[in-house]
Amino acid sequence: MHLEMSKSKRILALIAVMSTSVAVMADLVLIPVIKLLYMAFPNDMEAVNYIVSGDMLIIVLASLATGALLKKMNKKTLIVIGGIIFAIGSIAGVLIEDPLYMCIMRTLVGIGAGVTNVVAVALIADLYDDDQQRAKITGYYNAALSFVGVIFSFVAGIVAENSTWESVFSIYWVAVPMVILLILFIPSIKPGEAEKAEAKKASGEKEKLGWRFWWMQLCWFVVNVVMCSTFLYYLSSYVMENDLGGAAFAGTAASVKSIAGFLICLIFGIIYKKFGRKVMPGCLIIAALSMVLMVLFPSQVIAILFATIGGCAYKIAFSYAYAHGFSIVPASRIDESVSITTAVYGIGSFLSTYYATWLLQVMNVEVVTPTWMISAAIMVVFAVIEFIVMAKEKKEFGNE
Repeated sequence: MHLEMSKSKRILALIAVMSTSVAVMADLVLIPVIKLLYMAFPNDMEAVNYIVSGDMLIIVLASLATGALLKKMNKKTLIVIGGIIFAIGSIAGVLIEDPLYMCIMRTLVGIGAGVTNVVAVALIADLYDDDQQRAKITGYYNAALSFVGVIFSFVAGIVAENSTWESVFSIYWVAVPMVILLILFIPSIKPGEAEKAEAKKASGEKEKLGWRFWWMQLCWFVVNVVMCSTFLYYLSSYVMENDLGGAAFAGTAASVKSIAGFLICLIFGIIYKKFGRKVMPGCLIIAALSMVLMVLFPSQVIAILFATIGGCAYKIAFSYAYAHGFSIVPASRIDESVSITTAVYGIGSFLSTYYATWLLQVMNVEVVTPTWMISAAIMVVFAVIEFIVMAKEKKEFGNE
């Protein structure tokens, strides 16, 4: 759909959309104090587990619910409500030092993050009509996520080191300006406007998302499970079990990867314009090659270089999952497609740690490095299938 807006208002709306990265990357504030949380509540391990990662499951549910709510609610109203819920849950997260209370607050964080993320990405499709422009802005959005992630991790580490674990929650006050930006600059978009804009093209029957969309979601799910269990969550384990260094070097490798991810997202629009449909299989192959080289030739140089390359492949796939979805689903179902893509991201990320421990059991090993060969093989298999699917798509849809 096309929104009649001045250039300045469109830019301000985009800034407000980018500000929601504060909610999406909220978990990184807690990473430096996870061990301290377990020490603070030694008799409530299950509650602490939920405090640390339970919000990811809530994000999945909130994302799916948001897809339905977008059909009934004004997008501005919905994203502002989501932002306020996030602000309350995060800022008041440790107002009472009680595990049950903190679990409730983390649930609010998950709801707020899920709602704001889905509506923010859906708004990109409303603010920009052209697929290439949407891809470029989606890349910028994911660059904002990386940037905020680096800032959150860095600041939280400094705050935690110089104060108490409770003090990191003060960082969440940045949610207040986020909510203000949403209130001031997000345009009012009533439910059903996209359907009305496409009324002339519609047949009166509900348009299907299509098999291409569901296949892309399967690949996106696999990417999250496999890449999150290697380049994201277990990079520090790889570093330490190969005697490449301690936590300091692992942190350096993660930081380099995050900065590179931020930069690659800035040029995602160019990448998508040049390679289009080939982006996903390319990411799979690059990630697989990176895993193999890291297993075969462990060293500090290899760790930083190929963890960064693999991490960038993940960030490109992240942007692609949303940007390509815009171009292959009916305009009337873009909002729903965004909610599904976000939910798949949450499910895959949550299951990635279970996938990693399952591989350890199946291979009967105690270190993660050998399991990466299996992950690489999975990536290659899906890359091959992707090329087969691309041939089928070309035959059925031409160069669409």
